[in-house]
Amino acid sequence: MRSFHDSVSDFIAGTDNPRLYLERCLEHMAAREPDIKAFVVMDAAAARAAADASTARYRDGRPLSLVDGMPFAVKDLFKTADFPTELNSPLLKGNRHALDAAHVYALRQGGAVLLGKTTLPELGSGRPAATRNPFDLARSPGGSSSGTAAAVGAAMVPMAIGNQGRGSILRPSSFCGIVALKPTFGALHSGGMLWRSPSYSVLGVHAGNTTDVWRTAWRIATIVGGDPGQPGLYGEPDLKARKPTRLIRLDTAGWAITETPLQEKFEAFLRDLQDRDVDIVSRHDNPDIEAFEAALTTIPDFQPDLAAWEIKWPALLIRDMGRDQINKRLVERLETGETMSLDDYRQSLEALKKLRTTFAAIKGRADAYITLSTPTPPPIGTSTGDSVFGDPSSCLEAPAWNLPLLESAGLPMGIQLLGHPHDDYALGCQGRWMMETFLSRG
Repeated sequence: MRSFHDSVSDFIAGTDNPRLYLERCLEHMAAREPDIKAFVVMDAAAARAAADASTARYRDGRPLSLVDGMPFAVKDLFKTADFPTELNSPLLKGNRHALDAAHVYALRQGGAVLLGKTTLPELGSGRPAATRNPFDLARSPGGSSSGTAAAVGAAMVPMAIGNQGRGSILRPSSFCGIVALKPTFGALHSGGMLWRSPSYSVLGVHAGNTTDVWRTAWRIATIVGGDPGQPGLYGEPDLKARKPTRLIRLDTAGWAITETPLQEKFEAFLRDLQDRDVDIVSRHDNPDIEAFEAALTTIPDFQPDLAAWEIKWPALLIRDMGRDQINKRLVERLETGETMSLDDYRQSLEALKKLRTTFAAIKGRADAYITLSTPTPPPIGTSTGDSVFGDPSSCLEAPAWNLPLLESAGLPMGIQLLGHPHDDYALGCQGRWMMETFLSRG
């Protein structure tokens, strides 16, 4: 994976600079992008101008922030003043906005270099993008942050922004072998996200290591904060590696459909943790954990209806613009919201509240929760995969990190660290310890 933070000391010393760093990214992109197809649009000339300005700041000893000079890309459902925002739909072709999304503003004000926008399935969940997995071009990169994860996984950029409604940060980062943070709900300002469910959608950061992920998230939070009414991201500017003392192993509803080789890899990893004096407990050790595991199996009973109701605006407005230009199965999902009543939505909210109550009941029992990020390797073809391991963090407003710590048959396999709301930093510190311990990189 491409690292940015490792180059900053060279920028300061004058032995390297952001323009040269960008050129290395562009050279690698020229070789890989024709096959990967991660980008919707890019502007190398504008990126070079921004990298030149960053180079001058380092030369003068006045970089703007820890991300000054970092090339990055943005999923094409966030507004950017420089590029259209089309959500892979002909109905939004050429759709432009005068203002950057909140996080884009924060990063660019800190000197980060916007290179372009990345692919996603149609309107976030319809027809898959043409993007391919960087580890096997016959396979999917996942979704819906397809291009975001693939661009980082192919080492074309050190960092890119995606988002998650269900598993759209965790799943593609697992498939593409990269680090990602799905933050606490509302901890990073999502202003400028055009397609979301307000109860659980968040933006997320994808990068090749925990440091670049965290420094990016920290920059966003310190400049624009979290969503209005939310306290934002807690922590410090840099992660400090910390070994967890105890982890709760979660099966979730995903374990029953997880392929046997992945189950075996995960079990072996848990034994490796135990060999390093990390206590692993599970549903078999505590009735409250068992109750929480049982509650997680209720997610399919309410989550689809919750999403259908909350996405009615703007989904049905776009449907009315041209129903025949939207994938038929996607239209059917969007129209589910029209069949629901307000009471139906309230019942979904009550079920969600009940799940969160069982989660709160086991707070403090361990440092974090550990599970998988996906139940299968990257699928052959274009399917974006199953979101079953991503649903819990989304429904629980919980932070989760994907860590590319395992592989199966030569393909990436992500470990997920999940915590209670506002545990983002603590999880990141534990994740850094795991990355340094098992991969010799943070």
